[in-house]
Amino acid sequence: MESSSEEMEESVEQREEREEEDEEEGEAVDLSEFQAPSLPVSCGSVSGVLFKSRFASGTRGKSIRTEERWFTPEEFVKQELTLTDGCWKRDIKCHSKTLSDLLQKILKVHSLLCKCDLCSPTEQELLDQDNDDECFICNSDGHLVCCDECPRAFHCHCHIPALHNNTLGDKWMCTYCVLKNNQHWLRHGTMTEEQALDCPVSQYILVRRYRDFISEPMWLDRVKDKLHSQKYETLRHFVSDISLIFQNCTTVNRDNHLIIMMGSTLSQMFEREFKTIFNIQ
Repeated sequence: MESSSEEMEESVEQREEREEEDEEEGEAVDLSEFQAPSLPVSCGSVSGVLFKSRFASGTRGKSIRTEERWFTPEEFVKQELTLTDGCWKRDIKCHSKTLSDLLQKILKVHSLLCKCDLCSPTEQELLDQDNDDECFICNSDGHLVCCDECPRAFHCHCHIPALHNNTLGDKWMCTYCVLKNNQHWLRHGTMTEEQALDCPVSQYILVRRYRDFISEPMWLDRVKDKLHSQKYETLRHFVSDISLIFQNCTTVNRDNHLIIMMGSTLSQMFEREFKTIFNIQ
């Protein structure tokens, strides 16, 4: 068994060595449009974004992000099910060029002996590659909380609602994923009563401890539904619900001055547009 394992390891290394030798082949291309830190890539019908800082080789470094998750180039190629013998250098395209065209000048394949965090990651570093390196809201790094359902990561104060370590639990789902899952359940299919009763409560909680702060929840989808079902008798009731959204935003995010400021700005915009539409002096 040991010799078989060694042979497999040698074959992977030999293949990567051949890939490195192939990098210098091919005609020269204009690389001026490939200078950004991230590049749009596609493989057949599958699309994603390649982050240069995460690229190490075809098998090392999860450098390509889709809406669902992060992939190494070889993993990304396998997402195009019509390819029976996919090759990441040949089949992944960026601005009509193959990744083979970008090697050396734009993308650097790490040495087989490289011991960096991408090539020889610890168990935690390998797990961290499943999520973004920057906050999904403010696009900066730091201490991030990672969603267990999608690639997003957040600063505690950037996520809505603000996060507290003592309420996260072992598995945590961001607000985006909770909304997406709830919308999917509402729009597609039905559940039996037994299936519904067996669902973990945590999957249906949009905001942990939300009702500790908010006695009367309100959100835009609920306002839309009330409009469609003609539950508003006067504009006063409609405006009251919109104002309640902004009030709840301030209450839930009382420790997040940035969110409070954004909510205040939107509230002022709504009031200004309301007065303009009805020509209120």
